[in-house]
Amino acid sequence: MLAALACCISLNANSQALARAKTHSFGIRENVSEVHAGGEIMLTVLADQIHVLKNRLISKTAMHYYSFTVTRGQSVLLASVEDAAGSDFWQVEYYDGGTWARQSAPKQTFSQLAPQSEILIRVSHRNDVPFAAQPYHIVFGSTPVLQKYEFQDEAYVNRIPTGHTEPSWFWTQGYTNGKLEALFTDSVGAPLKGATGRFVLNLEESRIVPVVEDVMSDENGKVSRLVTFDRCAGGHEARDYVSYYQGRNTWRRYYYVGGYTFINMLAENSSAASADQDIRLFGHICNQQLIKSVAG
Repeated sequence: MLAALACCISLNANSQALARAKTHSFGIRENVSEVHAGGEIMLTVLADQIHVLKNRLISKTAMHYYSFTVTRGQSVLLASVEDAAGSDFWQVEYYDGGTWARQSAPKQTFSQLAPQSEILIRVSHRNDVPFAAQPYHIVFGSTPVLQKYEFQDEAYVNRIPTGHTEPSWFWTQGYTNGKLEALFTDSVGAPLKGATGRFVLNLEESRIVPVVEDVMSDENGKVSRLVTFDRCAGGHEARDYVSYYQGRNTWRRYYYVGGYTFINMLAENSSAASADQDIRLFGHICNQQLIKSVAG
């Protein structure tokens, strides 16, 4: 593996952009690692997905190498994540045309790559600062693209009809839960494993703390999560409405207005992340009363 990782990786910025493939091939599904020189050198060939990597360097001379194969010509994201330990003690470099180049920005994207090319990076301790036995934290692999997401109504809920509330329509309605579903792909449309998203449901009007769910996509690029929250009390009175199940039934509902967002946590840039944050209105149903029923 050491010899394979030491090969030159060419990142030709002037190459032609790859046309989107109609079918998708996939690389290895599991990471493969080797450790050498008593832990001073670690070599890892990464699986075909996006990775959140967290590890420790055992000394100021230790080197951790990561190799990623661009199986479909998709764009690749390299990002340094600053956490409580900070990021001033380590550095990330990538191999470019025979030399090592320093990561130029906290988030860096490699694009217009030839299918089956490789990108090799290394993580090392900075020589000009004291040794810190803290973990480094980086993101490396296929750039995640959030294709769509949906927060579905609570199962079997009897929705308040459009025009009977203020505002007149809600994306989603429920008492105590709803189902979150999302789809992530890479830049050429192949399902992407390992993408992370954050769902936030604001229930301030219901006097309930916000619900925050961090999720990760599976091997099919999909997210599926049942999101639960407390039931509300009181609420605004909706206009009465009539249903026709086994007669004529007049219902009265009480509700509060909430809102939710879903964020691609590993978006290529801040504008892409912002686009994911459009607030969708949520109807938090507190109570339902049958006020009149006429047998049919």
